[in-house]
Amino acid sequence: MLGRKIIRKLGNWCNRLFVTPIEVFVFHGVSDVFDEREYQKIDWMSTGDFQRNIHYLLNNYTFISLPEAYSKLKKNWLRCRKYAVLTCDDGFADVLKVLPYLNEKNIPITLFVNPKYLDGISRREGYTENPRYITYEELFGIQFDNVTIGFHGYEHVDVTKQSREEFRHDLQMCIDSLTHHTRYIPYYAYTWGRFNDDSQRVLNSNGIIPVLTDGLVNYHYSNGISRRLLDANSFVM
Repeated sequence: MLGRKIIRKLGNWCNRLFVTPIEVFVFHGVSDVFDEREYQKIDWMSTGDFQRNIHYLLNNYTFISLPEAYSKLKKNWLRCRKYAVLTCDDGFADVLKVLPYLNEKNIPITLFVNPKYLDGISRREGYTENPRYITYEELFGIQFDNVTIGFHGYEHVDVTKQSREEFRHDLQMCIDSLTHHTRYIPYYAYTWGRFNDDSQRVLNSNGIIPVLTDGLVNYHYSNGISRRLLDANSFVM
């Protein structure tokens, strides 16, 4: 046991010395003005703060796509350049307004959406009065090459409260809904970052890469891609 701890510490030390970590960021809602009918405060960031954060990242990182990050993490090569990845969860409609800005800056982004909420009618249980989600027509009408689409569950539920079969069924509904999108990629971002061994096995058996929200950075790929939250206080001075 002691030997394993020493080896792990040595491995972490080597990582920090020779391998620059890849940072993966996640945000949710962005708009000019906060509306409590649409967002919970924790999910919202002003357009100005979002752009200032992006400006900071552009000056300090090279943006790459999520699949590019996965490829680099799997190779276990030495990295000197600082890479950043941008992702967005939940598929709120206002994200469509920032896509032209990100495209202009040549920043790839992966949108993780819940297919149930793409019909313009469904409402997320226990959320706000009137959350506005991207519709099927809007999602399939996105023309920007820097955008990719992944899963965030069929609906926004805690997968640790589902049985393996329930999660498998949920995933199949995601697959049926989104895999024919030309920008689909096989990545699944867990809601609230919660997962268990069963959900990991189901994703693995379907060739889908787990994306976490554990606040960590990535040196090498192990059981998922770590992310941390991009919010109003991340880099804005």
